[in-house]
Amino acid sequence: MTVIKVEGRNLREALEKAKSEFGDGAVVISRKRSPGRVTLAVSEAAPRSPVDLLGMRQQARSLLASKVDVNHTNTAAIRRCLTQRGASPTLIQTICQNVQQQAASGAHPLDLAGAELARSFPVAKGRHEAGRTTLMAFVGASGAGKTTSLAKLAYRLVQTGRKVALVTLDVYRVGAVEQVRAMGKNVHCKTLAARDVLQLRSLLQREDRPDLILLDSTGRPDKDGEALRRLQTALREWDEPVDLQVFLVAEATMRPMALEEELQRMGPLPFAGAILTKTDETRRPAPVMEYLAKKGLGLAFLSNGRDLKEDFHRAGGDAFANLMLKGRVQ
Repeated sequence: MTVIKVEGRNLREALEKAKSEFGDGAVVISRKRSPGRVTLAVSEAAPRSPVDLLGMRQQARSLLASKVDVNHTNTAAIRRCLTQRGASPTLIQTICQNVQQQAASGAHPLDLAGAELARSFPVAKGRHEAGRTTLMAFVGASGAGKTTSLAKLAYRLVQTGRKVALVTLDVYRVGAVEQVRAMGKNVHCKTLAARDVLQLRSLLQREDRPDLILLDSTGRPDKDGEALRRLQTALREWDEPVDLQVFLVAEATMRPMALEEELQRMGPLPFAGAILTKTDETRRPAPVMEYLAKKGLGLAFLSNGRDLKEDFHRAGGDAFANLMLKGRVQ
């Protein structure tokens, strides 16, 4: 848990500052008095175990012994925001230290924090080569938002004049094919239900071959991983002008351990990045974002609702800063 230093001219002022940092859940771990000054070591929440308490006391001793105020007023709001988003102590400390180092520039601390956050999370670089078909496969747990994200992306691509086909491998789940066909109709693109990934070759051999094929998987990590590796092998054998790119669709509400298990079940795949969905359903998206960054998976898009036209945003520094500092994509 995060422990920070809070100072005031008296105990009452210091406690008020602690409450403004962490709200009513603030817990004072230790305090120190000096002439005209009271310094508190404050945690965001009560310790959950004796081990937590011991670690928090060690942090408190270190903070109160330090002559350097690591929670300078120009980073107080940043610490509070990042803590609310579930950011790790390491990320919070890194962002705040970098902001303090740039304080002399005169820029607003939140602007500096936004720039630091933009550098903390990689962005997936989309690529499409003229004359070739890009096959974008979305994988992830059932209910993660794969189908909706594909439809949102298809809508945007069609609006730019691209020839798009929406394909689903989820042909056995009740209503899945009908859902994809309805979404394809809404975004004005072709749809195909494929019982096997090898059926995709029929699309690739058409004279009006799509510029992009958006592939929806079944939501069963082991089966989807196996199918995409089979497709990757087939594409090499067919010698078709196709580039396979796999994107992990991850809910902002997920636990990193669940994502790790999911990736292990999928096995090795040519991942090009990730898509973060349901950002409107949690105040703590940081754990998943930090996990994806650690795995080297840049974010391509952020989704914050079900509206096909409005609730889908290209990932980038501004989006990351808004999500981490304001709690919303926009």
